[in-house]
Amino acid sequence: MRAGKAGVWSVCLLTAAILTAGCQGESPQPVAAPPIKKKLEVPKTVVAVAPEADVDSGESYAYDPAGRRDPFEPLVAIKRPLLTNEPQTPLQAYDISQYRLAGIIVGKGESMAMVMAPDGKSYILKKGIKIGKNNGSVIAIRPDTVLIEESFIDYSGDLKKSVQEIALPKREGA
Repeated sequence: MRAGKAGVWSVCLLTAAILTAGCQGESPQPVAAPPIKKKLEVPKTVVAVAPEADVDSGESYAYDPAGRRDPFEPLVAIKRPLLTNEPQTPLQAYDISQYRLAGIIVGKGESMAMVMAPDGKSYILKKGIKIGKNNGSVIAIRPDTVLIEESFIDYSGDLKKSVQEIALPKREGA
């Protein structure tokens, strides 16, 4: 038991000797800070106004934003829905991207599709049914997707049409 304590003490004394040996020399001199550079003063120049230009002529420029878009609005996010007098259906309460396609029936007759709304309700789609916030209309039902044509007003005020699709989710495991 004494041999164990003696070994610990010898390690402590050896460590203390090494640490104090490094402190015996002179400490290094502090490094001088680099000199501070003064800013150069640029002489101000006077601009002469041509005698033809009359500064006080009364004409001044005024910016008229009428008919122009707001430059601070992003270009891709600006879509205004068309305002119609038709009553809104429950299918027009959500954006097309929020619907999930549950199934499609393709047969000899008219094709139909079932979509699930974010609120958990399911709806049957046929060609021509209105869906989505941007006055979308189902234009085609294919075996794996439903194509919807939307009309909206873009950032420049022009009427644009785009085709969106709702696809069946990928099958897992099989």
